[in-house]
This record gives sequence, structure tokens and C-alpha cells, in this order.
Amino acid sequence: MNRKLIFIVLIILMFTTFAFTQETEEKFLEPYSQGSQTFSINAGLLIPLFIIFPNQSDTVVSFKDQLSLGGTGSLEWAAFLNNRWSLGVGLAGSFAFTPQKNTHSLIPITANLTYNYLFSSFEIPVILGAGLAVNRVDDQVYFGSIAKLGTGIFYNVNAEWGLGLRTQYWIVPEIYFGPNSENTAYGNFLDIGLSAKFHF
Repeated sequence: MNRKLIFIVLIILMFTTFAFTQETEEKFLEPYSQGSQTFSINAGLLIPLFIIFPNQSDTVVSFKDQLSLGGTGSLEWAAFLNNRWSLGVGLAGSFAFTPQKNTHSLIPITANLTYNYLFSSFEIPVILGAGLAVNRVDDQVYFGSIAKLGTGIFYNVNAEWGLGLRTQYWIVPEIYFGPNSENTAYGNFLDIGLSAKFHF
């Protein structure tokens, strides 16, 4: 009886060890290769920082008394050029409020170039994005450009899903010419939030 019990325990241990080994090996497999794709859903806070007015005496003005803390969300798709570099597009939206309770909204559409640093099941992307942005306050609309620089840290839960934290620095220019050139401004924002990334 004891021999049968020992034999069963050994068999169970053998299969458990084998399964654990397979799982460990899977975690350390290279997650990306040329042609791999990702789709990300992101949500978080938008922190208005300051505005730069290059043609005015007060060059830097804080957003403190002009915009409230806001919210942001985005969808991003990317395709890998090799096992580290990817190229993709992103659609984002944000909101904040003025002291008069008007809604300030930004809708950026960007092309994103990303380099991924990989450490076991973790990855740290470095993102550079540029594109167009619709900047609106109440009934005033400005169509301009946007630049983004960001990073984050993700944990790959399995071969398909990664969860993480990310942050992006937004620079949103409003450029005017002629007699209105003194109104040229560069808004600076910080986007901090959570992200879920699907690999396929």
C-alpha cells in the first residue's frame, strides 16, 4: 500500500514539475517578431501643465487657474518591424474644464514609433508619436498638430495579454501668423493611466 502511494505521489510530482517547466519556458519566449501586432486600450488622467507663449512677455503660464484635472482614453494599433521596433497609429480623446465650466477637449490622431525593452515577462516601451489634433473649447475649434513622448511598464500575463502603467508627455501647438502671431502657444500636458495590450 505504501509503495503504491509513493509511486502515485512521484508520478504527480513528475507531471507537476514538467508542467511548471513548460510554463516557465513559455514566459521567457520572445513575444514579438516581424509581423506581430498589438492592440491597446488605455485610460487615465490628463494633467494640464503649462503653456509656452514664445511671442509674449510672460513666456510660460501655468494651467493652474485655466484648466482642471482631466481624463483621457485612447486606442492604439501597432505592427512590429522586427522583434523590438513597431510602427502604428493611435486615436485619443481627452477632456478638462475651464473656470467657466466650459469643456476643453483634445482629439489627437498620431503615428507612433515604439522601441520595446524586454526583461523576462516585463516590457518597457519608449514611444514617439506625431500627428494631428482637434483642440476645442466651447464653440472655438483649432485644427493643429501634436507631438508625444512616452514610456511605461507592462507585465505580460500570458502570450496574448499584457497589463501595465503608461505615461505620455503631450505638446500641442497653436500657431498663428501675421498680426495674431502673439497668440501662438504650445500647450504641455501629461497623460498618466492604465493600459491593456492584446498581442496577435
